[in-house]
Amino acid sequence: MDPTRPSQLSVNVRLLDDQHTVLIAHIERLEQAMTAAQSADAIPKIIRDLEDYAGYHLPTEERLMVSYGYLLRDVHTIEHQKFLTRLREIERMVAEGHVTAAVQLLGRLRGWLDRHVMEWDAKLGDFLNTCGVA
Repeated sequence: MDPTRPSQLSVNVRLLDDQHTVLIAHIERLEQAMTAAQSADAIPKIIRDLEDYAGYHLPTEERLMVSYGYLLRDVHTIEHQKFLTRLREIERMVAEGHVTAAVQLLGRLRGWLDRHVMEWDAKLGDFLNTCGVA
């Protein structure tokens, strides 16, 4: 993870920490592309890459929640849907040429992701640790 980001983004489950690192790297790549005003073709591809990776990572968490009988899985899954909805909104704004508004929404999405990892995923990590998952 980026050394300037809070260390509490670790949830003490290596698989999830590794995937969060990649997810955050995709978001950082998108932030850089949008603030550098990269070509109209580059940004949608980066958004699709982020969507694809989220489509890999979020189900990983959800499978773990189901496999270990995590009681908060339904609410946690709803949180994942919020992330995907916001990401699709950014994609729509970019497609409509509202890149400045999309950059602002992306900043809020990144803040949301940090909070999600520090709160929801940390709880999941604690639960998985009690189940012997490290």
